[in-house]
Amino acid sequence: MKQFPSKLLLLPLIALWIPFFMPSVQAQELQFGVSAGLAHYQGDLSPDPLSNPIAAVLEFGPSLGVFGRWPQSGHFNLRIGLQYGRVTGSDATSKDPGRTGRNLSFQSDIFELSAIEEINLRKFGGRFGHKFTPYGFIGIAGFYFNPKALYQGQLYALQPLGTEGQGMPGFPERYALTQLAIPLGGGLKFQVGQSGVLALEIGGRKLFTDYLDDVGGSYVDLNVLAAGNGQLAADLSNRSGELTGKEPTNYPTGTPRGGPAKDWYFFSTISFSWELGRQNGNGGRQLGCPTF
Repeated sequence: MKQFPSKLLLLPLIALWIPFFMPSVQAQELQFGVSAGLAHYQGDLSPDPLSNPIAAVLEFGPSLGVFGRWPQSGHFNLRIGLQYGRVTGSDATSKDPGRTGRNLSFQSDIFELSAIEEINLRKFGGRFGHKFTPYGFIGIAGFYFNPKALYQGQLYALQPLGTEGQGMPGFPERYALTQLAIPLGGGLKFQVGQSGVLALEIGGRKLFTDYLDDVGGSYVDLNVLAAGNGQLAADLSNRSGELTGKEPTNYPTGTPRGGPAKDWYFFSTISFSWELGRQNGNGGRQLGCPTF
């Protein structure tokens, strides 16, 4: 199995230690926060939000997260977070006959570890800061995913099957389920009382894989695929026959199955954070609860 450069996944972990070596950060107040909202995916199996907005909304999944925030100044914050989300996609929601005929679908849980720099457009918090500010953010993240499809009443993990011939002689190796992403987006922050921060945020993740949905390359002749990776791989690679009750169209090897663009996923969340406590005279911290 092809492995993603694992050393790159150490970057978010290294970022976890940054606050402990930055005096400008140590002097500020450590914040802890929780978030909840929606997860969404954009790729080969997502509906067009312009032509079919209802289907796009119905494919939103849940998202939950926890994070720590280290204010570096009134304009900059370092945020380390763990975020969960579930994304789904289905050709059945498309109004394109070519896509509905393809009849593919997937769902995947996503587990993300991120290191993000928040940029407040107004000086925020503290005695002299504003109580409200728009902000943007950019960072780096490592995430785990595992696309699955429902077939005959059972969920099957698609990556081990090699639905596009992965792992067969002359074909690419199986894609890695752990990848890097670039989080970017923005939101609004509101000061709540003396130590609380309420934030509304929308952020996308630029991915370097086209296989979040297991669709990223070309069809493989069904007879070749069944011989190399098994009948289940062939059945889930080409599901066009399920709509007609006939044998699926056997596309020649190399016929495009998905588009060339990389996939994206998005989190739209509301979060609340609060200061854990101010530094005491001994260099430690006095733990605290939200103050209003």
